[in-house]
Amino acid sequence: MRNGLGCLSWIGAAVIVMLLLLKVLLFDVATMGHNGMAPTLVRGERVLINKRGKPVPGAIAVCKHPTEEGWVVGRVAATEGNVIESFGDVLRLDGGPLKFEERGTTEFYNDDNGLKRSVIWGNERSDSDKHHIFFDQNRQHLVRKTTVDPGKVYLLGDYRGYMGQDSRAYGQVDAGSCRGTIVFRLTPVEGLAPEIAHGYFEIVH
Repeated sequence: MRNGLGCLSWIGAAVIVMLLLLKVLLFDVATMGHNGMAPTLVRGERVLINKRGKPVPGAIAVCKHPTEEGWVVGRVAATEGNVIESFGDVLRLDGGPLKFEERGTTEFYNDDNGLKRSVIWGNERSDSDKHHIFFDQNRQHLVRKTTVDPGKVYLLGDYRGYMGQDSRAYGQVDAGSCRGTIVFRLTPVEGLAPEIAHGYFEIVH
């Protein structure tokens, strides 16, 4: 009996050590601090960061704020040499429009600012990526024409009407400062409309 318990103790210790090594070497856990990435990620959700993830187009990158202490989270919309801009409700990359497939409208309460709005949601597509985005009813992107500098990335939130949490507010980000990419949702938040509701343990696109 004692030998059996001793074996279980060693197995338990080995599992804990492996989990700690995975956290130190490969993954980190964080909590979303704002709604700039809604509907993909919303404030309060626990997420898994792949420390080896690179800030490639379409990835959700976690990088150092370019002018302040702390971290920023956003989707890599453009990398060095790309030209990004908006024309009305169309986002353009190197002159070509990104496709938007509208799925409907829903109500979203943004607890960052205490405002509840009716938003348009749907899929945005590029050659390498497909993900959900939010538009306000005016459907505006409001992205000034920008050529991304060498070694930089341009981060754009999936909530396009919410401009305070991406490169439209703080500018281009040093790609070398990125600590990884968000790949998995561990825990969701309550209160989202059924059509955009999140679940536990989901891969994040």
